[in-house]
Amino acid sequence: MRNSFVDALYEEAKRDENIILITGDLGYQLFDKFADNLPKQFINAGLTEQSMMSMAAGIASTGKRVFVYSIANFSTLRCLEQIRNDVCYMNKSVVIVSVGSGFAYGTLGYSHHATEDIAIMRSLPNMEVVSPCDKFEADVLTRMISHTQRPTYLRLGKAGEPDLHSNYPTMVFGKFAELTSGSDGYIFFTGSIGLVALDAKRELENLGKSVSIISVPFISQLDEEYLQKISTSKPIVVLEEHGKRGGLGSAFLEKFNELGIRADITHIAASQEEISLTGSQDYLREMNGISTKNIVAVFR
Repeated sequence: MRNSFVDALYEEAKRDENIILITGDLGYQLFDKFADNLPKQFINAGLTEQSMMSMAAGIASTGKRVFVYSIANFSTLRCLEQIRNDVCYMNKSVVIVSVGSGFAYGTLGYSHHATEDIAIMRSLPNMEVVSPCDKFEADVLTRMISHTQRPTYLRLGKAGEPDLHSNYPTMVFGKFAELTSGSDGYIFFTGSIGLVALDAKRELENLGKSVSIISVPFISQLDEEYLQKISTSKPIVVLEEHGKRGGLGSAFLEKFNELGIRADITHIAASQEEISLTGSQDYLREMNGISTKNIVAVFR
């Protein structure tokens, strides 16, 4: 997903000199091509996240579309005041790019986990929260947001995530991306955790059940048209690699209430009860209750 983002941004930046990339001393070798071939559009700001974000807002005020790249907790929490004041309240054309969503950097401990970022970023004024599920969505969404103007948060996995789509999907702002359709319920998810949803789908097929698996790449503006058509008598699961407070599940409950949809939602997300745990991403998902077993149990 990370490499797909960089490749897509590089291609768009070659065509548009107003696209600027700033990194917080990350991306060894990853950004070499960008830095070598587009030196006037690339800045390594060093480990100065707060200054980097204010710098991005200033550059954006000159008519540029500025991408700011760092590990998820550093590009959000460490410079939150600058994001709020300089980017969001000033409505600057800045894209905050986080790599390592959820427990992707699990072995580095909670200081590198990103399980509150959706809640925080979607609460900010003018902010668009975008969360691709694989390299195909990352490519398409990067190209789309390269040419918009509003503040945007692009939430990426790390690298090497499996493909969930078989090809590049057609995407529209605010619309879901349905991976599979079924008649026995729905699993809505965002980000690379969709792999767990697809694993659950295969187990459910062995039980004679078919479910719809839906990627939610646009968290700030949920697909109202799709939601108004779902069958509320069938199980609805909202799955995310994020804490239970304020993330995708909360966004769904808010939207259902706004639309007057009466339905029971099962929200599967990080319990955040064992915050001191370290380990692989799969281990931390399991320990936080984000598992195929818990999804399948909803449909039994």
